[in-house]
Amino acid sequence: MKQKTDDAVSEVVGVLIMLTVTIILVSVVAVAITGTVSDTEKPLNSQVTATAVIGDDILFELISGDSFTLSNVKVSLGVRENSTASISIIGTNLVGVSGDIISIGDRLRLKGTSTTDGISFGGMDVKKGEHLTYQFFDKSGRPFSSGEIRI
Repeated sequence: MKQKTDDAVSEVVGVLIMLTVTIILVSVVAVAITGTVSDTEKPLNSQVTATAVIGDDILFELISGDSFTLSNVKVSLGVRENSTASISIIGTNLVGVSGDIISIGDRLRLKGTSTTDGISFGGMDVKKGEHLTYQFFDKSGRPFSSGEIRI
């Protein structure tokens, strides 16, 4: 007398269940890891432009994008005609005309010091007729605006 065995069906079902559980566990671990590693901070998206040179100061205006706090930005300055001249200035050295929070339409000043033939910004000299280049960075170091103005 021959006995009927259903062992093959049970083994296949068992392997499929184990495979499904393994895939679900790997997915949960992957989601947990990428969720903790990812950068949740939204980058600053603003356009700041230099509008005028007033005495020894550069006047900037936020023309579009997100509002920001001056203490959360940094400005990198250079001279187009002299590639070795550069300096970084933290936002606390900028003065908001309307306060520390800059919104669309607000202006801010970068204070300079008069020299015999131009303006000095933190020891970096820009001569009259040269172009001051600038690039704004948010607190995470991402650039969000750049341009230049003739001194």
